[in-house]
This record gives sequence, structure tokens and C-alpha cells, in this order.
Amino acid sequence: MTDGVRGAVEPRDLLRYAILFLLLAGPLALGAVHEAASIPLLAVAYTTGLLSWARGHWARAHGAAVPLVPGRGPLLALCALVLLQLLPLPPRLLRLLSPGSFSYYDDVALLPLADWKPISVSPPDTLRGLLFLGGMGLLYATVFREFDETRWRRRLIWTVVDAGLLITLVALIQAASSEPRKIYGLWRPRWDWGVFGPYVGRNNFAGYVVMTIPLALAFAAQSLQELRRGWARRKRARWLALGDRAGTATVARAAVALALIIGLLSSQSRGGLVAFLLSTSTLGLALWSRRRAAAGIVLVAVVALAGTSWIGLDAFVHGFEQRGIRTSRLELWHDALRLVPHFPLLGAGFNAFGTSYPPYQTYFKDVWWGEAHNEYLQSLIDTGLVGAGLAGMLIVRLFGAALRGAQRGTLEAGLLGALLALGFHNLFDFSWQIPANAATFAALSGLALRPSAAADSNEWRRLDRELHST
Repeated sequence: MTDGVRGAVEPRDLLRYAILFLLLAGPLALGAVHEAASIPLLAVAYTTGLLSWARGHWARAHGAAVPLVPGRGPLLALCALVLLQLLPLPPRLLRLLSPGSFSYYDDVALLPLADWKPISVSPPDTLRGLLFLGGMGLLYATVFREFDETRWRRRLIWTVVDAGLLITLVALIQAASSEPRKIYGLWRPRWDWGVFGPYVGRNNFAGYVVMTIPLALAFAAQSLQELRRGWARRKRARWLALGDRAGTATVARAAVALALIIGLLSSQSRGGLVAFLLSTSTLGLALWSRRRAAAGIVLVAVVALAGTSWIGLDAFVHGFEQRGIRTSRLELWHDALRLVPHFPLLGAGFNAFGTSYPPYQTYFKDVWWGEAHNEYLQSLIDTGLVGAGLAGMLIVRLFGAALRGAQRGTLEAGLLGALLALGFHNLFDFSWQIPANAATFAALSGLALRPSAAADSNEWRRLDRELHST
């Protein structure tokens, strides 16, 4: 407690509540895609991130053992690379480092290129991307530092699940209304063919919900394990255990998971369905040494998926038959790969795909593609081999830590499933470019890389009191 007052909010808790508000409000505010929502989201991420960094620096200076944020080296190097893409370079050096960037600027010049130009073919987009990358990095670091206590970790995960449930309910009510393409019954976007819930694109909606499903399944599996223990303790009338707290919690949490799966299927996102199936299957294999945890999560997933079969999968079957993956994705990726030899080392500019691709485009030339619909391919095009290598280092470290954490408990297994789900979904879409989805992934990454450390909390509270008193 602070100043001896029972129930007072500690300074550290203010940071935590701000993060929870960000994670809850972001998906509801149209995925925070538009400036009216994305700017406040980034403002909260920067503010809490800098305060958390200052707090950790102060604590370390006073002898506290504050853990260093893992992956900070590659993350800072990636930010430095993006900053380098914005620096004007002399034509000869630009041609050496990025032939494609030199050609882009030289082709529009009336005379041979003499002015210094940056590597990025769209500096304003790259600058926005750098600010976004910095905000997500600070958010990740804040969650890593501040959410080490079990109760706060569970609160964050429940916040993500609750946000997924809320946008699912909005989507289902909206789909049944007379204006299914009008978000919240108030606004109809210009390109409204993919509207679902508060998201303009149903695939982006699916990208968020597919993250929440493994978390909801993990909570349900936890209750199921408690129910099994209660069942085993009873010698007679074991079915009465269903009326205990664990039984009630199992039913309620399974219902939440069922609702989320209904929302995913109702979105008719093929990438979302594939990501759900792949993440659930991979999670089962990853937890082979913890058969009960794996069996609990997979069992709840299978039962929930079977329970939603009444929705019908005809739309998915029709989509795969009519468009498959070749005409909607593979041909685009094959065409976009043509950029790599022209921007080999440092890329065409972070967040600049919409500008770099058209000069090389042969696929659906009358359509503007702002994203490659594959985050891994786009990272290679936007940041080159150097940036893709740094991103790969971060991904390997993240999933390695998440896999090790999944061996410790069911909820940690749910974290691994959530990260896997969006990782698979980004093979077909661009959820890391949707602010609410990216913020949620960054927060869950912070949890996955920091195991619960309740023993540290007393020291942090002491430092909070000292800092507050000064």
C-alpha cells in the first residue's frame, strides 16, 4: 500500500491500468486503424513506456535487480535501420546500397540524379512506421517489466479475451441487423465489402479473435483441471462436482471460447480458420511432454469447434474452391518477390510497400496493393535481408521463450497458442500493421518473455513507496 493507506493505488498500478485500457479500447475503436484512435493508442504506449523505463532505471540505480528487456539489441538495431532508411545519401552510395531506390528517384528526375535521396521510396510512410515500431517496442517492454505478478498477468489476459468477446458480440449483432456494413450502426466506410464488427476488414477482425481463442481455451482448461480434481475427491455422487465453483467456471469459460470460435467462423476468414487449426495442432505437439495440459486445451477446442458446426462451413469451402490461395495470395507474393533483387540489403523503406510495389507490379495492375498480405515477405521487401534477419532473431527468441514457458502451466500454454495463431495468420494477412492487433501481440509477447515472478513484487512495492514519498 502507499503511505499506509489500505486500498490506495500504487504508482506502478497506474501504468498497468493504462495498459489494460489501451488493450481493451483499441479493438473496439475500429482496431485503432484510424488516426483518431491510433494516435491516442501510440501516445499511451509512449507515455507508459517512458515512465516504465524511468522507473526501472531509478530502481536499478538504487540497487534493485531489474531484469533487462530481452531482444532489446535486435529491436534497437531494427529501429536504427529504419532511421537509416530516412537519411539522405549521395547518389553513388544510394546506388550501391539500394539499386531500386536509386532507380526510383532517378526515373522521375529530368536530369541524372544529383540530389541526395533516402533509401525509403516513401519517407513519410517510413517515418510513420518508425513511430509505430517505437510505440510497439515500448509497449512490449512495459508489459515485460510491469506485469510479472500472477494476478496482473491474468488481468491482462482476461482483458484481451474480454475485448475479443465484445467485438464478437458487436459483430454478430451487427451482422443480424438491417445495416450489416454500418459499424456500430453509425458509420459505413467507403470500402465496406469486408466490414465485420468494428473492423473494416473481416480478415483483420479474424486476426484479433484468433489470438484470443487459445487464451480462452487455456482458462477453460484450467477450470476443467480443477473440476477433475474435485470430481476425483468425491467418492459418491461425483456429478455434484459440476455444481462447484470449478464446474461453473468450466461451463462459463467454455462458453466464452465457443462464442469466440463462432465469431471467427462467422467472419468467413479463410486465413483465420487455417491459423486456428494450425495453432491448435502445433500447440498440442509442443505440449507433448505435458499431455494433460495439451489434451485439455485441444479437447475444449475440438468440442467448441464441433459445437459451432451448425453455422456451416459452406462459405469457407466455396471460398477455397473459387479463389483458393493461388489467385488471392500466391500470385501476389510471386509478383512482389521481384522487388527483392532491387532492394536486397536494406529494403525499399519500412511501411513503404504501397509505393515500392507499383513500378514492378504485373498482378492485377488496376488494383493498388498497400500490403503484401504476408508480413514475413513484406519485412523482407521493406527492410531487406538485414531487417528480415533482425526480425527473424526477435521471432526465434520470442517463440523459444514461449515454448519453454508453455511447459510450466496451462495459461502459459495459452500464451504460446495466441502467439502462434497470429504468427500463422500473418502468413496470409497483415495483422502486425493493424494497431490494436499489433499492440495485443506486443503485450502478450511481453508476458511470454517474462515468467511470473511474485517474489520480486515486494521489492518493487518498496521502491514504489520510496519513489512516491520523494
